[in-house]
Formats: sequence, C-alpha cells, structure tokens
Amino acid sequence: MDRKETSAVFWFKLTFLVIIATIISIHFLDTGVAARIMIIIRSIRPLHTATENIPDFLSAIVVGGTILMWIIYLFRFVKKKIDVKEKFLRLAATTLPLSYLIKMMLQIIFGRISPRDWLIHHESPVFKFFNFHGGGSFPSGHMTVFVAFGTSLILYFPKFRKLVTIILALLAFALIATDYHFISDVIAGAYLGFGVTYTLWYLYERNNEQSNDYS
Repeated sequence: MDRKETSAVFWFKLTFLVIIATIISIHFLDTGVAARIMIIIRSIRPLHTATENIPDFLSAIVVGGTILMWIIYLFRFVKKKIDVKEKFLRLAATTLPLSYLIKMMLQIIFGRISPRDWLIHHESPVFKFFNFHGGGSFPSGHMTVFVAFGTSLILYFPKFRKLVTIILALLAFALIATDYHFISDVIAGAYLGFGVTYTLWYLYERNNEQSNDYS
C-alpha cells in the first residue's frame, strides 16, 4: 500500500468514526449532558456568575494572530530564513482564517443554537438549516480554530504533540462544561480544524516536493 492509499484509508476511517460519534452525540448525549451541566452550574452561584457572560475574542484572535504570523513569515522570507519555522508560520497563518471562514459558513448552513440558548431562552436545539440570524453552534468555532493551530504546530514540531493534545482536550472539556457547546459541536469542530490544516499541509508539502524535482 503506497502513501496515497494509506492516506485515503486513514481519512475514510477517521471520517466514518467522526460521523458515527457525531450522530450518537446528537441523538443520545448532547441535550442530556447539557441539561445536567446547567443544573450543576446554576447550583453553584460563583460558577454561574463566572460562566454567564464570557467574552468571545475568537475573531480578534484569528485576525490578530493571522496578521502577526504573516508579518513574521514575510520578515523571515525577505531575510531568506527558509526553514521549518517559516513553513509552520505559512501553514498556521493560512489555516487560521480559512478554518474560521469555513466554520462560519457551516454554522449558517446547520443553523444550530448553543446549549445556553436552548436552556436559558428555551429555543429548540434542532438544526435549523440555513439560519442567517447568527449565533451558530455547530461546529464549534473555538475548537476549529485552536485545533487548526495545534495541528500546524504538531506537524512541524512533533515534540509539542503531548502538550498540544492536553491543551486541546482541556479546551474541549471547558466548552462542554460551561454549556457553550454540545459534545457534537466540539467533535465536528475538532475534525474541521484538523482536516483543513492537514489538507493545506499536504498541498504545501507536495508543491515543495514538485519544486525540488524541477530544480
């Protein structure tokens, strides 16, 4: 089995597992877990107050992070410092805004509200496809963006794999434990962030290989 076949099998298996896990979460876990978490949050006043209105800086992080990484990348490119750090910066600076834009489109397409909107405002947690009123929850934007960045880091700096995995696991737990996302939102967001980044990395590396063959 060559590299392409191995990659195709990997993506088929991963996609199949993600679809199954997402379907199971939607039908058997999401609302039950979210309702129980809200009961716990409301029973602990300091926790309820702390998690009630957490500011969302995701768009600012994406814009600021993207601009900063492109500036550093271009500076290193002009100085002809072409190495693994330059490759990481290019990948991360591309996948952050791209994954963010894709998750925005998907949130509009799926039109699902967050657990808090369901439990506090008593809106239906079903998928309202092509909802243009904002407030989308599926897939999780935070999970998408941070997995995208974390995957970029792991691909070029494997020594950080454990640390990145732990941080992303804590983020997933926090998003669910504060009732800002259903379990399936987090699963879909992680898959999206990983998929976008891995695809870009594969295209970049294939382009580099072809360039080396012609040089």
